[in-house]
Amino acid sequence: MRYIKVIMAAWVIYASFYLCRVNYSVALPFINSELGITFTSLGIIASAFFISYSIGQVINGYLGVKYRPWGLLIVSIVGSSVMSLLFGLSMSFPIFLALWLINGYFQSVGWPILVKVVAIILSHGDLFKGYAIFNTSWALGHALSWLLTGLIVEHYGWRWGFIINSMVFSVISIPLVLYLMRHVSSLKATEPDADGSRNGSHHIMFRKHVVVLLVLALVYSIMYAIRYALIVYLPSYVHYVERHISTFLITIVLFPISGSIGMIFLGFLFNKVVMQRRLMLITAISILIAVLLLTFPLCFEESIVLGLINLTLLGASLYGAESQLASAIPVALIGRKYSSLVAGIIDSAGSIGAFISSIISGMIIDSLGFNAMLRFWGYMEMMSLILLLALIVIIKKTY
Repeated sequence: MRYIKVIMAAWVIYASFYLCRVNYSVALPFINSELGITFTSLGIIASAFFISYSIGQVINGYLGVKYRPWGLLIVSIVGSSVMSLLFGLSMSFPIFLALWLINGYFQSVGWPILVKVVAIILSHGDLFKGYAIFNTSWALGHALSWLLTGLIVEHYGWRWGFIINSMVFSVISIPLVLYLMRHVSSLKATEPDADGSRNGSHHIMFRKHVVVLLVLALVYSIMYAIRYALIVYLPSYVHYVERHISTFLITIVLFPISGSIGMIFLGFLFNKVVMQRRLMLITAISILIAVLLLTFPLCFEESIVLGLINLTLLGASLYGAESQLASAIPVALIGRKYSSLVAGIIDSAGSIGAFISSIISGMIIDSLGFNAMLRFWGYMEMMSLILLLALIVIIKKTY
């Protein structure tokens, strides 16, 4: 595969974004116990992040079509680092809310811009495999960020999970952005897009893609909502059931690590099948996700081993399907030129789902408990099957 160094640099940059994103979910139960802020209020803070994140995805996706990415990336890294640092030094709910809202916008730059960089350096034959590798950045980056933050919180307190992470984020990412700026000398695709036009040489007939993009965005928003319900509240659930820090850390990092395995497996599998079969496989995986969500509390509370097996399958299924919907499938259907905009729109829809998820999940936990929250999202995943079946029909007629 060509340009592996560029892909790996982009991988590390995006993985590092999670240092100043998921540190919040690790600190969440400690903020609750120390400051007395309810899970509903903490869910509002998480949702505020997704308001600005979803808006920023569309804005920065558009900017990624018009401009070169390096300045956007550096501003976003510095801005997010500063917001995380200030969060760790703050005391009150209103300040937490404002800082995490601003952080959401800075965080929104990373995904659409780096999807564009990766799309342009990949040949069409390597598209699904290339994204299978790159997409593990948000699974393994999540796991490593959770693990690092958990260790920091255990030894130094939750505030340092924001302060230290902000410093590490900037130190790692900024030099790699400068590396990409030196080595990616031209942002011009060397091979035709999926529709047969060379990137930038013809305008893509975007109208025929609107319905497909809309349905993809809706399906993705449900999966994103489920994943972020787990990202935000799984640490608190595990802390509630199993209070040993070693078991706590192993359990919560298993979810994204198994997700990265699912991404690689599905990426290489999808490289060998046609689009309709890809969507049929995602439909089958959605059924599995729903079943695993509904049975996870029973498994975990009955036996940690059963719970870990369930969580491993859940992570692999959820991350694997979601990663294809977020990158390779829309890029393959719509093409490289608009890849940052398409990635931004789809991820923006996901962020709206996460915004709703963070509030609803917190309210359900406060009133009915963690188990009820997991059941609710299992039922929601079953509802997405209707959208997936509709998408299969639309793809068959349109492409």
